[in-house]
Amino acid sequence: MVGSRRVIALVLVVASASWCLALDTLSYVDPLIGTYGFIEGLIELPPGPQTPFGLVRVGPDTCETQDCVNVASRHNGGYWWGDSNIRTISHLHTVGAGIIDYGTIGVMPMNHIPTSDDLLAFGFHSNFSHATETVEAGYYAVTLETPNVRAELTASDYVGVHRYTFLSDASTEKVILFDTAYTLRTLSGCADASTTIDVKNNEISGWVLEMGELSERFGGFTTYFVATFSSKFTSHGVWDGFMIRPFETTSSGCGREQFNSTGAYVAFSSSIVEVYVGISSISVEQARTNLQQVQNMNFDQVRSQTQELWQDKLNEIEIEGNETNKVKFYTALYHTLLAPTTFSELGGYYMGFDMQVHSLPSSQDRYLSDLSIWDTFRTQGPWLAILEPEIARDTVRSIILQFQQGGSLPKWPLAYGYTGCMVGNHAIILIVDAWKKGITDFDTNAAYTGMKYAATETMEYDTRIDVEDWISLGYIPYDVATKGASLTLDYSYDDWALSTFAQDIGKYEDATMFSLRGKNYKNVWNSEFQFFCPKTKDGVWECPKTEAGWLDPFDWRYTEGDAWHYRFFVPYDVEGLIELFGSNDTYVQQLEIFMEKSQRDPLTAMPNSYFWAGNEHNMASPFLFNNAGRPDLTQKHVRWVLDNRFDTSPGGLPGNEDYGTVSAWFTFAALGFFPMAGSSTYFLSSPLFDKATIHAPSGDITILAYNNSATNIYVEAFYINGVKWASPFFDHSDITGTTTLEFYMSPTPQSL
Repeated sequence: MVGSRRVIALVLVVASASWCLALDTLSYVDPLIGTYGFIEGLIELPPGPQTPFGLVRVGPDTCETQDCVNVASRHNGGYWWGDSNIRTISHLHTVGAGIIDYGTIGVMPMNHIPTSDDLLAFGFHSNFSHATETVEAGYYAVTLETPNVRAELTASDYVGVHRYTFLSDASTEKVILFDTAYTLRTLSGCADASTTIDVKNNEISGWVLEMGELSERFGGFTTYFVATFSSKFTSHGVWDGFMIRPFETTSSGCGREQFNSTGAYVAFSSSIVEVYVGISSISVEQARTNLQQVQNMNFDQVRSQTQELWQDKLNEIEIEGNETNKVKFYTALYHTLLAPTTFSELGGYYMGFDMQVHSLPSSQDRYLSDLSIWDTFRTQGPWLAILEPEIARDTVRSIILQFQQGGSLPKWPLAYGYTGCMVGNHAIILIVDAWKKGITDFDTNAAYTGMKYAATETMEYDTRIDVEDWISLGYIPYDVATKGASLTLDYSYDDWALSTFAQDIGKYEDATMFSLRGKNYKNVWNSEFQFFCPKTKDGVWECPKTEAGWLDPFDWRYTEGDAWHYRFFVPYDVEGLIELFGSNDTYVQQLEIFMEKSQRDPLTAMPNSYFWAGNEHNMASPFLFNNAGRPDLTQKHVRWVLDNRFDTSPGGLPGNEDYGTVSAWFTFAALGFFPMAGSSTYFLSSPLFDKATIHAPSGDITILAYNNSATNIYVEAFYINGVKWASPFFDHSDITGTTTLEFYMSPTPQSL
């Protein structure tokens, strides 16, 4: 169980030296990459510290103006690099999800006892400058100019650890405020809250029931907390709305009117105060138990411990290349290990989808949630299957538990609830992908029951749209769902993956049935236009009417994309797709147009109407030249995307990170191969580095690229363990065990 094991595993080290040693690796990680962007190019990553896959993501929530009124969507991750104010420091954050949720339990130092004015529109916020920020994996620090306080943050799995150094003279008040009712969804995020000060035990505790844009869909998520301090507080008080109540110890409710809130404050005589905030999704008592993870530790020791964890994770891959590409790669690697989120707490307890507290099965290390499956099944899930197979295994086991306890197979589970977010039943592909990569130690019967149920029945939650027509017509009609064409593509992919799993476990009749449904994508192919288009129950096509319509990324006919984005979304049956195009040459020509024209748009603020590197359903597209005998075009376009759509600026990713999805695209592509999700197959591409070594649990994978350069981007020859490969594909079994992949690079296109 992760809780009890991690307490043992997180051994204390000498704080004065160990975190300095970690910087040699950590210096290539820049958590500010991914904290900027505009409109559709917002990346929305929180830069604050956390452990790998940790529950607590403690960090600053910023605001743009002195009144701290934010532009919608810029602050879904709490922090936006273009801001100059910090309104509070909260403890839970989503990971580039493109939707606002969490941001609970706000903490902020002040240089005076709060007044009513401080409680209006985050009057306790502070100016800050990026020049004073230090941002590392596992550590964040900034000078809060308004109260003149140096704020430092680190975290364990369940505890946010703060250190506040009050820089003004000794006569200045030293106050720490707890905004219990705070959530990122400012006006409507709090449904209820409670705060209690325990003067005798020098502690503050409480909870907030928050209604984020995802969590409100299952009745809200409650964050419980217990905070302790390194020094005894000398004064205290609470507030409700605008009413300050010195020396009282309880407050309740949300007090949302005019951006005010409810909470508590404590004052100190010491100029340096460390704050330990235990977080739980179960209860206040469990939050207090979770504090044991940092028991008898100070700030530096927790920081050292967490940064050593990150150093160990980053050392799982060694690369040789230029410094800029190392920053891009190691930051991307860091991003891929932020989530999913561990919701099993100390003692192995977790809150299930039946709203009951459960004990983690003895065979399972973690219970995981916050699964942005529509995104992650394509890249981050397969990435973890190689690098972190125990996390991939526990993700599958957690999905099975969610199905068993909640009654439906989830498609975007957050915390302990179904959100109904996005489309498809891509948990099927995520599970099958793990299975195909040798991660088989889970309840296959339960998994199959859940997957078949999702594919054939109307579930209470996260169900397919119009299961009946899907089965009888072989597509989702436009007059039932306007996005019927893209839904048909999603369901076809799911059913194809399920057919292969059914075949593997001996469900041969089901395998045949689902295999046939995997061909349903052909039912929405319009041969006149050579695009996937929705059509009605009566077979009337509803394609875009103009040339511009095919390129409208906000077209209601398609989920988060346009007709071009979905035109190649059949990665599991490219041969069948080529047949629809009529010839191999036509397919290659159209895919080349899709990639070439995308390069004309230098911006990511608005969706690219052609290949959009930040949008999920076309992520595999540049690799699909391989299936048409043109691996050189895959190599050309993948290298262009690596060089031109990713950089080391705060806006250095081409769109929402979506829980590691975009960064896992980068890590795969930079190493020279890419997964066909839901299978054991990898596409070959063009490696960015001269040498890379993946220290996978199954054995080291060494990748060597000879004569590699910015111009030598084409693969002239490829070898696996000394055997020359005649195909731009290989199987997961080919890299299980100690493996060497050798790329011989050339400046001119080659055929393998």
